[in-house]
Amino acid sequence: MIGRGELEGRYDTVFYRPEIVAFIDRLNHGKYPVYTVRDISLKVVDGPFGTQLKVEDYRSEGIPVIRVSDVKTGEIPDEGLVRISPDKQRELKRSRVLPGDVILTKAGAILGYSAVFPERLVEGNITSHSVTIRCKNNINPSYLKHILKSTIGNKQIYRWGNKSTRPELNTGEVKRILIPVPDLDIQNEIVALMDSAHVSRKSKENDAQQLLASIDNYVLSQLGIQLPQPKENTLAERTFFTPFKKVTGSRFDPKKYSKFYQDLFAAVESCALDKAELRVLITHQASGDWGLDTKEVTNPNDYTECTVIRATEFDNQYNLNLRNDRIKLRCINNRKLGRMDVQKGDLLIEKSGGSDDQPVGRIGIIDTDILGVGNIAYSNFVHKIRIRDDVDSRYIFQFLKTMHNNKLTDAMQSQTNGIRNLIMSEYLHQLIPLPLRSKQEEIAEHVADIRARAKSLQLEAAQEIEEAKAKVERMILGE
Repeated sequence: MIGRGELEGRYDTVFYRPEIVAFIDRLNHGKYPVYTVRDISLKVVDGPFGTQLKVEDYRSEGIPVIRVSDVKTGEIPDEGLVRISPDKQRELKRSRVLPGDVILTKAGAILGYSAVFPERLVEGNITSHSVTIRCKNNINPSYLKHILKSTIGNKQIYRWGNKSTRPELNTGEVKRILIPVPDLDIQNEIVALMDSAHVSRKSKENDAQQLLASIDNYVLSQLGIQLPQPKENTLAERTFFTPFKKVTGSRFDPKKYSKFYQDLFAAVESCALDKAELRVLITHQASGDWGLDTKEVTNPNDYTECTVIRATEFDNQYNLNLRNDRIKLRCINNRKLGRMDVQKGDLLIEKSGGSDDQPVGRIGIIDTDILGVGNIAYSNFVHKIRIRDDVDSRYIFQFLKTMHNNKLTDAMQSQTNGIRNLIMSEYLHQLIPLPLRSKQEEIAEHVADIRARAKSLQLEAAQEIEEAKAKVERMILGE
C-alpha cells in the first residue's frame, strides 16, 4: 500500500514496487547525505529537438556532437564523431557541452549510459536522446558518472524511465535522481578505484580481441592460403574485364567478376591441399521455418514449442549466442521440425540479412550447449547443412567463418528491397581445402582454445568491473 503523501507524481504500480521503495529507503538512510541531481548541478539540459538538428547538419569538421553510441563505453572516443559548423553550434547554444560536463543517455536501448566530456574536445553538443549535467564544485564529474552507471543510479534511472512504450527519461526526471554525496576525498577515491578497474578491463578486452583477430591468419597459414590485399579505391583498380562466356547465362552484377573477388577465389583454388566443393561434403540440408505464435496454434498436437534461431543469434566473434533475454520461442509443425532434424555438428548458414559492412552468410555450429537449451529450430532466413562423417564439421565451420570474415560471401549475395540474400547455389559450390582428418581436428581444437582464452579474458574483465562497482556500493551504503 502507498499512502497519498508518498506519491511522487507517478500512478503506475511498477514505480512503487516494494523492492525499489526499500532500496530508496536504504539510500536515504545510508552513510552519506543524499541530494538530487538538481541539487548538485548548475545545469541540466537535454539536447535539441530533431527538427533543430538534422543529419544534413553534420560535417566532417567542426564542433563534435555526442550521440548515444558515443557514450556507451563510458569514454567518449576521438574517432567516429559527427560534427556541426560553428554557426550551428551558436544556434544550439542551449545544449552546448563543455569539458567536465556529464552526458547521460535518456532514451532507447542504451538508457542510462554516461560519460564525462573530455578537455581535448574543447566544446561540443548533444542529440535529443541525451542530457548534459554541469556539476557544482563539490562534485567530481567522474564520480557522478560512475554513480549513474552503478546499481544506485541504474535502479533509479529505470524506475523513472519505465514507460508504456519504451524506457525514456525526461529532464525533470533526471533532476530527481538521488545521488549520495561524500566528501571530495571519498569521491576521488571512488573515481580512482573505478578508473583502475576500467583500465584493467580495457587491457584484458584488448588482449581478447587480439586473440580473436589471430584466428583467421592462423587458419589460412595452416592451409597455405595467401589472400589478396584490398587495393586502393581508384578508377584503375575498379576497372576490369571478364570473358563474355563467363557472364552468359549467369549473373550480370559486376562484383562477382571484379579482380579482388576473382583473386580471392583463386587464392583458395591455388591451395596445394586436396579440395572439394562444399556441396559434395553435405549429407543433409534443409531450409528453416518461422512457425506460429502459441496463440495461433489450433491443433497443439501437431506442433512443438522450440527456440527458433534467427540471424540475430549469429555471433561475429564466437558461435551462436542464445541469450535468455532475447531468444524467441515459436511453435513449429512437427513434420517441418522432423525435416530440420537439428543435431550436434550441424552448420547453420545465414541466408538473408547482412548490412553495408557485413555481408550475409554468417555461419554457426550446433554444439552441446545449444542443444541443452531444449527443442531447437531455425527460421526461414537460415539454412542448415550436415557434413559427412569423414570430415570434421568444426573445421568446416571455422574455414567458412574465416572466408566470410574476408568478404568472400560478398560476391555470393544478391540484394532486393534492401535485403541481402545469399545465392545458395554459389555458396555450396565454393571450394573447401581438405587437409588430413587429424589436421582438421588440430585446427578446430586450436581455434576452440583461442576462443576459450579470449572468452575467459572478457569474463575476467567484466568481473573486475562488477567487483569494483560492488565495493563502491558498499562504501556508499555503509555496508
